[in-house]
Amino acid sequence: MIKGIVALFTSGVIFSPMVLLGIFLAVYCMMRMDAEQMRALFMDYRLYVWVAFISFVHVFLFKKIYKDDGVSRDYVAMIISVLGGIIKFVLACSLMISFIVLLSF
Repeated sequence: MIKGIVALFTSGVIFSPMVLLGIFLAVYCMMRMDAEQMRALFMDYRLYVWVAFISFVHVFLFKKIYKDDGVSRDYVAMIISVLGGIIKFVLACSLMISFIVLLSF
């Protein structure tokens, strides 16, 4: 288990803004909310709209992807990167909640 956690840090996956956002939200939820409040939060579409907006802003401001010519942006690849950010957030949040529940038995 320790080897897997070290691999997250050495690969740089854990330093992705969407992964960090998912981890922070999961820790906050586990510390401050009960099960019903967490269920209500994660079933609300507005959370995912905000996550999509944050991912969109991050990709279009800081992680621009250019076509092979290096002049024009590759918008298809950038939209795919936005969707990947949303998936990273959901996975990080759910796996962090699972990890906290595992440690708190």
